[in-house]
Amino acid sequence: MFQVQNPIWKPHVKYQEYWQLVKAQPNGPIETYLCSYIVDWSNQSARNFRELIAGPMQVFDEKQLLWQNSQTCRQLAALVQDVLGTNIAKKVLCFGLGDFCRSAPEWLKKQHDCWDENSEVKNVMGCMIQHSMALTIAQLYRGKETLPLLSQDPEYTEVAEDILTRKGFKIVGTHGAGGFAEIDEDSIIISPFAAAPVKQIIADLARPLLIISTGFEVFNSNE
Repeated sequence: MFQVQNPIWKPHVKYQEYWQLVKAQPNGPIETYLCSYIVDWSNQSARNFRELIAGPMQVFDEKQLLWQNSQTCRQLAALVQDVLGTNIAKKVLCFGLGDFCRSAPEWLKKQHDCWDENSEVKNVMGCMIQHSMALTIAQLYRGKETLPLLSQDPEYTEVAEDILTRKGFKIVGTHGAGGFAEIDEDSIIISPFAAAPVKQIIADLARPLLIISTGFEVFNSNE
């Protein structure tokens, strides 16, 4: 990619989780079989070809307000405060919450007889709610000082990064790894559907105050 103005290839960290290392056959050079992570390349052409949804900032504000006024939001806030007790979080880290600005891929649209603007919003609503959830948790522990709210997802568009920055997020780990270096014992981790084996990575780094994630065998069965 040296001196390439608009490269279609982007490097990212590809993780080889525990069960893949002990059970699976090598996928690539035999020398990389026992590596817990390797540098891989992904072609961005198809992803960059997709348009953005209409008015992403406005849609995000609407869904955030919907979340803030929900009973689920109140229950989550009460649960987090109950679980943490007197422990004070000093950082909230998000992994793989998803891009909420990019239009759905063509293969998904073809599965539906009718795909309109409302369908586009429904497709990204989950990602917006997950980021709104992170904002709610961060606000629980914001006193006189701003609580750092960091987010890592290599799939973010520039528009999504701009919106999140305005909301108080700091974007880290654009290649899928840097955010893990931020984990410490005073962190809250939010990682619902990350493709990386986040639980395994955290186990080698620190013991965070709280991890909000899916259960085992929900999305990444190898964890």
